[in-house]
Amino acid sequence: MHGPIDYLVIEFPGNKFKGEILKELNRSIENQTISLLDLSLITKDADGNVASVEVADPQLFGEMLAPERPATSIINADDVEEIGELLQNNSSAGLLVIEHTWARDLKRAIMNANGNLVAEGRIHPDAYEELTTEEEV
Repeated sequence: MHGPIDYLVIEFPGNKFKGEILKELNRSIENQTISLLDLSLITKDADGNVASVEVADPQLFGEMLAPERPATSIINADDVEEIGELLQNNSSAGLLVIEHTWARDLKRAIMNANGNLVAEGRIHPDAYEELTTEEEV
């Protein structure tokens, strides 16, 4: 049984990456908030050429990748190409596929109660802020 699975693309203009992201990602994995199912690093040079590095090797990222991840990569060449089109020249991005492991027990409880998911979605935090400030005016 899986929790919700999302992908995130985080761009770093000028290829400026700070290590605190990995520290926080690792903390979220260790406390079982999320599982990291796949990760790819994508770069776009000053001329617009796109390249990627699949980070499936546990030696590169230790034990961050979930042991129960699929045997084949979730991220494919089409994904990398699509992300490359979104990136600014001279930038890089991390493409992460994560499972919300915190939701597994909630999902199990819903199923045990014969509940059915009717709809789902996501409200981006910026949109939420906009919605709540509009109501206050």
